[in-house]
Amino acid sequence: MDLDDCIKNRRSVRDYLDKQVEKEKIDAILSAGAMAPSARDTQQWRFTVVEDRERIRMLSVEAKRNLGLIGKGLQLAEALKAREDTIFYNAPLLIIVSAKKDDKWAGIDCGLAAQNMMLKAYGLGLGSCYIGLANSLNKDSKILKDIGIPDDYAIISPLIFGYPVKWPEPKTRKPQVLKWIK
Repeated sequence: MDLDDCIKNRRSVRDYLDKQVEKEKIDAILSAGAMAPSARDTQQWRFTVVEDRERIRMLSVEAKRNLGLIGKGLQLAEALKAREDTIFYNAPLLIIVSAKKDDKWAGIDCGLAAQNMMLKAYGLGLGSCYIGLANSLNKDSKILKDIGIPDDYAIISPLIFGYPVKWPEPKTRKPQVLKWIK
């Protein structure tokens, strides 16, 4: 698929078919993430792959709990309780990009890896979405340990993938240049 097509048409998908993602496609997504640039070429990111739907659902519940959204009368909390898995949207695949807590470039590096992964997924016919609310899982060391994230690492870029029920319409966007210096 053409790179310009991927950049212009990839959108966040929040509704997935009940179909697992093939291992070959998961491997291709992980390889795309590993090819991202990183500060000082340290490649600090690590990937945690979760295909178990029950585990993904449990992580959704824990993320909501860590956000303080369970048992409170907040409007957002009510919206998040409306569906069984409102954090990960019932996606069949969760890939968590994490990095060492003391790496000051981790956010940028993991973001670059995440973008590569989401563009690759689109090129493979898969939808994706960056799930920032899932970073609340960093508050619970037991959860992190349970999914194999070491004590000195933190979740930076939680990503979901799957076959979309439908593709969101692409939007026209124009660059907002503050100043062009010649």
